[in-house]
Amino acid sequence: MLFMITSSHDYSTCQTHHPEKGPLFKDTLANLGKHGVKVHNMYSNRLEHTLFIVCEADCFEQLDAAFDPILEMGHLEVTPVMERK
Repeated sequence: MLFMITSSHDYSTCQTHHPEKGPLFKDTLANLGKHGVKVHNMYSNRLEHTLFIVCEADCFEQLDAAFDPILEMGHLEVTPVMERK
């Protein structure tokens, strides 16, 4: 299944320059494949503190496990999507 994941947070909780949370966030995204999640593309809007991830997984449980390390770092919205042909 294809999913559009929107990850957002506000300025006060931004992990970009945080010494512990920044690397954890980046490592979590780099390791999505270890949970069976295939990333098709990532897009960001840094000014809005929002990341968009188009990915593929066999089930929601794979996404839950993959994003578990960063669940408390903001809001994750997961939307199943499909390609219209």
